[in-house]
Amino acid sequence: MAYRCYRTLFVVALALWLTGCSTLNSKPLPEQPLAASARQQQLQAMQQFTIQASVSIKTAADAISGNLHWQQLQPEYYNARLSNFLGISLFELQQDATGSQIQLRGETYYGVDTSSLLWQLSGWSMPLADMPLWLRGLPSNNSQHINVDEFGRVTSFSLTDSTGIIWQLEYQSFFSDSLSLPKRLLLSSESTKIKLVIRSWQ
Repeated sequence: MAYRCYRTLFVVALALWLTGCSTLNSKPLPEQPLAASARQQQLQAMQQFTIQASVSIKTAADAISGNLHWQQLQPEYYNARLSNFLGISLFELQQDATGSQIQLRGETYYGVDTSSLLWQLSGWSMPLADMPLWLRGLPSNNSQHINVDEFGRVTSFSLTDSTGIIWQLEYQSFFSDSLSLPKRLLLSSESTKIKLVIRSWQ
């Protein structure tokens, strides 16, 4: 009789333990993205945000990897910092009412726009003027060849930056919440490939 009781208790305990493990290991199901129009309205309303991302930049002459901190202050004003994996700043960008500036190798440079300034100083560039939009998954008014998925999310488009370089932007994955913000992005031009993996949105 005692043996049966111990055996029953053991079976019950094992079942509870397995149930607990299953609960701990289960991942929350992804949320259904908002309807396309509602999602677009919410994305357009995001005028201030901060992202942390890993970035990889490859050109014909150089390869850079590091962490990107982007702080959007107003629709057209931002601060950005690219640092290596040791936390050492590679460059800092700022766009505000006074214009554009880049801090590079301890020096501060000023220009009309950050894309042109970055090109002059480093020999490579990226479409920074529209970056507040495309980070959120929004094409600009002059974007072309826009493709969307079954949820109405933009998956790719082409754009031209202020230096005249044509870029192809692909959204490779999105976060699994209802707003479905971009997570993995690939920017490609004839001479440059930039990969961004966004770790967090705030």
